[in-house]
Amino acid sequence: MSWPPNSPELNPMEYIWDVIERQLKAQTPPCPNISTLCDHCLDIWYNLSPVMYQKLVASMPRRVAAVLKDKGGATRY
Repeated sequence: MSWPPNSPELNPMEYIWDVIERQLKAQTPPCPNISTLCDHCLDIWYNLSPVMYQKLVASMPRRVAAVLKDKGGATRY
């Protein structure tokens, strides 16, 4: 199998960005400016659960197996 370029299935940061994005979108009222947005992003980042990181690391063997099974195609990750 050739290496899937920029494979989001093998990039745990994609999931973390999604978590941050969902939390930002759920925030009311929305951030009024870039400075506040940056502050909120950092606040979310610093408060992410260590358990989430552990689960992401633990999911890597399943992610790799899914990518191999689908020959580099899209997976459920």
